[in-house]
Amino acid sequence: MFVFILALTLTLISSAQQWERLGPEGGMVVSLGAGGLGPVYLGTADGHVFASEDGAASWHLRGRIGNRLDAVVTRLVVDAGDSNLVFAAVWYREAAENGGVFGSEDGGRSWKPSGLEGEAVRALEAAPSDHLELVAGTRTGVFRSVDHGATWQRISPEGNPELRNVDSVAIDPRDANVIYAGTYHLPWRTKDGGKTWEPIITGIIDDSDIMSLRLDSTNPGRLYMSACSGIYRSENQGGEWTKLQGIPYAARRTQTIVQDSRNPKIFYAGTTEGAWVTRDAGETWSRTTPKDWVVNSVLVLPSRFQHAGRVIMGTESGVHISDDDGQTFAASNTGFTHVVVKQFLAGYHGSDRLLILAQRNGWELLESSDQGRAWNAVPLKPAKEGKSPLVPDEIEEASGSPWGWLLRMANGGFWLRSEKTGLWNEWKPRARPEIVRSKSPNTGKTASRQAVALQIETQIAFADDSAIVSSRQGLMRCSESGDCKRLLAFRSPSVASAIWVSTTSAEIDVIQDGKLGLSSDGGESASWRDLPVPAAQALWIDQTSSTTPAKLTLGTAGGLFLSADSGSTWVLAKNGVPAGRMEAWLADPAFWLVSERTGGLYLSLNQGASWNRVDQDAERGRFAGLVNLGNGNILAGSQAEGLLRWAKASD
Repeated sequence: MFVFILALTLTLISSAQQWERLGPEGGMVVSLGAGGLGPVYLGTADGHVFASEDGAASWHLRGRIGNRLDAVVTRLVVDAGDSNLVFAAVWYREAAENGGVFGSEDGGRSWKPSGLEGEAVRALEAAPSDHLELVAGTRTGVFRSVDHGATWQRISPEGNPELRNVDSVAIDPRDANVIYAGTYHLPWRTKDGGKTWEPIITGIIDDSDIMSLRLDSTNPGRLYMSACSGIYRSENQGGEWTKLQGIPYAARRTQTIVQDSRNPKIFYAGTTEGAWVTRDAGETWSRTTPKDWVVNSVLVLPSRFQHAGRVIMGTESGVHISDDDGQTFAASNTGFTHVVVKQFLAGYHGSDRLLILAQRNGWELLESSDQGRAWNAVPLKPAKEGKSPLVPDEIEEASGSPWGWLLRMANGGFWLRSEKTGLWNEWKPRARPEIVRSKSPNTGKTASRQAVALQIETQIAFADDSAIVSSRQGLMRCSESGDCKRLLAFRSPSVASAIWVSTTSAEIDVIQDGKLGLSSDGGESASWRDLPVPAAQALWIDQTSSTTPAKLTLGTAGGLFLSADSGSTWVLAKNGVPAGRMEAWLADPAFWLVSERTGGLYLSLNQGASWNRVDQDAERGRFAGLVNLGNGNILAGSQAEGLLRWAKASD
């Protein structure tokens, strides 16, 4: 799920172009890998692989594994003799029982399947004594290849109810037949290459999820293990375990343990509450990073690297490095822009202000005033004294209203930011009081009802001076103060699934009660049309001109539909655009731009008659919003790809 900014000069469609990553820097790092020499590799949660040639000082996108957007690169193994030969363990988020091993022979630029297709591969290691041998852990068991992934053999009992859901594996450097496997439940060991297995559980708490196994480089009989119940050490190949003290395990998961081969008594533990280090082989531990860091991977560069001993840490917010044995860390994300973005939008009055809701160690609300080159956190302080600050994790949706940024929270409440003070006030839409035309039998006076608080649904659209909102009381026109008036043509209590409104609010298009309602008098009356798809598949509606009859565009779960006669007839757009789920949309007199859920940004210069895809596969991802900067420049926010600029190769 990750903002991407694309500067698209429409007059240059046929010219040479190049992509430039702008930022914001950082993003979720799932895995790190390095061989004896050569690049450091980085894997993400959507199949992308980055590489660094300078010891993690800067990064470059190398390629994507497979053709899916949900491929979690959980492990990267670099061949000991050839740093361009890389293997990746992959599982798919949207199909947890699927994945495989993939291989690259050109340093991660291109990838091809290397076995175990259909297996959710969560662990992968190469035998230190034989680089041709690989061992993989999957949801169904343990597999081994002795020919660089050309063929694989299951070495754990098929269908075993315990020896499955493997999260970690380790191979004895002296004897590749001695293999350890950590499962969701307990650790296991084989001494004969998988012919027989035994649980190695003496001394550990039962039902321990084994997330990492690490053999001591100076004594392979000594084994370290991280579990949900803490960190353990064994001096006899797992025959007996001792729980190490120093890292409290309550509300923490130790996801990886890594030894510094240059200083064998130093181990690093990456946890969901920061990184910890021991300098006495596990006897004592201390946290060396902020507590709120979620550390997924740790790598210590071996002695043959230029920056030997450098500690590289992959977190949910990006890469951090240390050159003082883990005492201090500094961010190192130059070129790595892979932030998960939930939403990207411009302010109502134009692109002078941009907003993204991004995930970096939790959700953040970021604002840019220079077309996306620099981003600053938006303070979430309420204007009213005593109110607690808003929590970014609870933001469901942001909108650019004519009065400032508007947030819809998880509890259904709305908050409006003052452009003058930068503070937030609750926005509470309420129906105007209605005059009751009957007199009271006791007093003979007319009575008025109190304003009724509205139960606002997810759909909301803005005109220059008002908001059109969907509520359980029907469609309403609301002011900045929150006073609302019912729109008579759309008074049905059914929730509107899509709304479009002109800047003057005279023209309103609404999908409601399974139909498309069109109003040209501000909602006083409407004409109704059939939709070309079931209403549940309709995602958004746009009116691309003010001509009569109106030209309409409908985004659906099954493609893009066009109408030139106010919705009387519809045509499915073809000629280059797929019939998939249409998400982000942008219309300009000179062009139309639309994104499709499974990846792809499609451009039409002839009002939908034909389309060309304008993003590249390496940058492919779901898009979280499109913004027109004018003069043919477009900003496109992707849910994972960071900030990009598309320009002439000569720029």
